[in-house]
Amino acid sequence: MISFEAVTIGMQGRVLVHDVSFSIMAGEKVVLRGKSGSGKTTLLKALVGGARIMHGVIRINGLAVLPENIQQIRQDLAYIPQEPGVSRETAAEDLLLPFSFKAHRSQEPTAAQIEVVLARLLLDPAILGQKSATLSGGEKQRLVIARAILLNKRIFLADEITSALDAESKQAVFSFLLETDHTVLSISHDPEWIGRCSRVFTIENGSLREEK
Repeated sequence: MISFEAVTIGMQGRVLVHDVSFSIMAGEKVVLRGKSGSGKTTLLKALVGGARIMHGVIRINGLAVLPENIQQIRQDLAYIPQEPGVSRETAAEDLLLPFSFKAHRSQEPTAAQIEVVLARLLLDPAILGQKSATLSGGEKQRLVIARAILLNKRIFLADEITSALDAESKQAVFSFLLETDHTVLSISHDPEWIGRCSRVFTIENGSLREEK
């Protein structure tokens, strides 16, 4: 599903991850941990073409992460940053934004489908009428997760997505991402999230080490 083959990644002239090789199979739940600035987020961004691969190759479903392939690769990926980009006038506009583009227009969800996903993430459908600027951090996180689920993404790249969630909301996110057949590559310092992942890697001094 995802493979890193002797990958070195840099940002602003600095090498952050050096000669990394590992693979993730479909359905695995993998978490990266390490100190701030160790390269965790850069590694995730490289999967969607957001960071420079200096050496080696990353493959997703057999396709190398190269400019000519990136649009096709992104069809399978949902990248959820720690600070989700929710910037439209209303929550409904943010939720439905991807479906306004030609690539996703045929996938536009029904009101019933939206209601089911929001309910599972403990979001009241009335939230869709709210101004996006008034949403809490946890509501924004769950709205972006809902959007990715409605897009039928199979691979989730999640950067500290439980940081703004209360205990009940966190369990709802666990049930959607960690208790399903989605493939998840994540960054987290949350002991509960880490404990639920099938594999744990630590990034330190540019190297990746799997915890046994």
